[in-house]
Amino acid sequence: MSLVEWGLLFGVLANGVGLLIALIKVVAWISSHIATINERLNHIENQVNNDITGRKVVGEMRQDIAVIKTQITDIRDDLKAMRTPIN
Repeated sequence: MSLVEWGLLFGVLANGVGLLIALIKVVAWISSHIATINERLNHIENQVNNDITGRKVVGEMRQDIAVIKTQITDIRDDLKAMRTPIN
């Protein structure tokens, strides 16, 4: 093989190595961005789940508070009835 052929072979091999390195970098970049997006989605999903759970708890608390208010009203009525003298 002549010097030109050796140079061409070296150029082709160097180009192949360069393409392989570029491909690895692109795959690593895509993988890191996919991991970042998945992390953000998981964070948003957790926030939504917490919000839904919070809304459920608040809804249950509203029902409990309504029951407690009714019980307090009943107790007040009973206390008023106990205070009034029987004629």
